[in-house]
Amino acid sequence: MKKILNTTILFLVVITGSLVSTSCSNFSPEKTFDIAVLNSNLLSRFGGKEISNKLESEALVYDESQKKMIPSSYQDAFKYNISNLEIQLKKINDITEDDDNKEMLQASKNLFSYVIAKQKEGYLPIAKMKDEKASPEEIQKAIADFDASTQTEADVRFTKLMNAGKAYAEKHHIDAKFGI
Repeated sequence: MKKILNTTILFLVVITGSLVSTSCSNFSPEKTFDIAVLNSNLLSRFGGKEISNKLESEALVYDESQKKMIPSSYQDAFKYNISNLEIQLKKINDITEDDDNKEMLQASKNLFSYVIAKQKEGYLPIAKMKDEKASPEEIQKAIADFDASTQTEADVRFTKLMNAGKAYAEKHHIDAKFGI
C-alpha cells in the first residue's frame, strides 16, 4: 500500500512538473499572435518619419532609480528604444516554435532582427549628429539616405509577417484587423 502511494505521489509530481514546464514556454495561439504580430506595431513607423519625430522631441530615457523618464542625449534615447525592441525580440525567441506557428515566428524574428540592426547602424549615427549639433540639412540628408537603403527591405519583411499573421489568425479564429 505504501509503495503504491509513493508511486502515485511520484507520478503526480512528474506530471505536475511536466505541465508547469511546458506551460511556461507554450502560449495559446492568441498570446503567440500578440507577441509575434501585434508587437510589430512598434515597428510600423520605422525609418525617416520615426527618426524625425524623435529628433523633434526631447530625448528621454527611463531611470529605474527614479521610476520616471529623464532627459538624455539623443544617442542614449535611441539606444533605450532599441533595447526595448531587443526585449520584444527575446519574447518572440522564447516562444516554442512548431509547424503551426513556425512561418509567423520566423517572419517576426526576421523583421525585428532587421529593424534592430538597421536602427543600430542608422538611427544611432543620426542621433549622434543631432547631439553634436549637425545642420538640419545634414541630418535630413542622412535620414533620406537611411530610408533609401532600408525602407524597401523593411516593407518586404513587414508584409511577409502580416501575411503569415493573417493566415495564423484565420486558422485560429483570432479576431484581428489587417490593413487598417
